[in-house]
Amino acid sequence: VISEKESLYNQLKNIIQRQPGPEVEAQLSVYQANLEEKKKQMRSMTTELRMEQGRVGDYRDEIDRLNRDLTEVKKKFYDQKRREQLTLQKSELGKAKFEPTPNPNQPRFTGGGFNLSI
Repeated sequence: VISEKESLYNQLKNIIQRQPGPEVEAQLSVYQANLEEKKKQMRSMTTELRMEQGRVGDYRDEIDRLNRDLTEVKKKFYDQKRREQLTLQKSELGKAKFEPTPNPNQPRFTGGGFNLSI
């Protein structure tokens, strides 16, 4: 009977030695506190990330709008330049028709009144 009690005592002693002690419980509570703090940080960072993603989306929309506006302004600018060029060409054609052609038999003079034909 004593040997049975001794073997039972040794078995229980081995089981108790494998059980965590109070220092493990203290360390576990520290880990749990750190885990909760990290979860809070993760939630706040997730919120910030969503907010920044929203800002990025807004900026992309703004860039697209500005690019459309720029394209529209460029189109208007080039249309106006083309109209001005056509108007200039028409006026130059009109001037060319009305300009008198110099007579090669007459002497030519410029500003100072000097004869240029030699």
